[in-house]
Amino acid sequence: MKNKLILFLLMLTMVVSGCSRNNDTTEGTGKLRVVTSFYPMYLLAQVVTEGAAELELMNMAQPQTGCLHDYELTISDMKLLERADVLIINGGGMESFLEQALERYPELVIVDTSRGIELLEEEEHHHHEGETAEEHAAHAGHDHEGNPHIWLSPERAAHQAEAIAAALGELDQADAELFAANAEAFHEAAHELQEEAHTVGIPEGEYAAVFHEGFAYFAELFHMENVFGIFADEYQMPSAKELTEATDEARGHGIRFFLTAADNGRIYAETIAAEVDEEIVLLDPLTTADENGLSYLERMEKNIEAVEKHWKEGAK
Repeated sequence: MKNKLILFLLMLTMVVSGCSRNNDTTEGTGKLRVVTSFYPMYLLAQVVTEGAAELELMNMAQPQTGCLHDYELTISDMKLLERADVLIINGGGMESFLEQALERYPELVIVDTSRGIELLEEEEHHHHEGETAEEHAAHAGHDHEGNPHIWLSPERAAHQAEAIAAALGELDQADAELFAANAEAFHEAAHELQEEAHTVGIPEGEYAAVFHEGFAYFAELFHMENVFGIFADEYQMPSAKELTEATDEARGHGIRFFLTAADNGRIYAETIAAEVDEEIVLLDPLTTADENGLSYLERMEKNIEAVEKHWKEGAK
């Protein structure tokens, strides 16, 4: 009877363990399954988790998705989240789908990397013709209180990495020291990027125009003063009147930096820059995968080099 009781208790333990979220999501591998919301978070999580063997890192949104302002979860996203232990998000209002995910997976651990980080205020967004004041406010704000593109600030990205390391360290204590060491090394490298930007020699208060919301942080990195922003998307494009007004502002302020990505905003940046006899500065927002597999630090280094080259060779 005693042996039968022991056997019964063992079988009961196996059944209970088999129903736990961790064993179910790790599919018997024992690895912590970490999902990032989109590519910038994947880049930062890669830095933190480098060298960790008992962890599986996956990115949710497709590598070419870009920013997540209006992103909607797909069936494949749902399946991935169902199997995940942790979801790492940028926060700051970037992941508009978060409430839907939490309703469906209430036990999913969410790591909001923006907690405690000061966001820049939203840039002044030129009013589109035909928009009501309410539509303009919604379009400019994306339903959040500040500019959530914090990964484009090396110092803020370092704090995001530290938040990732701390959260994963609690869940995977065996690798906690590794995560912390990786985050610390990244913080040091990010600080070096900050210093490199400061030595380019651009006078503090130099005027800039941004054509991607994230580049407000890059302008801050070089102590530039943003005069205006035009953020075109596939639904609303700037009108001829808006472009004329922006051109007048650029001419009046003597703007020499037109910061844009290779997206919908580029044509407007080129149009206005040409009117004032300047060239654009083409930058990488890090929102999509790099064909050469460059790291966060390598891609940000190239951005700094692009600004430096424009300042030393192109700006008149």
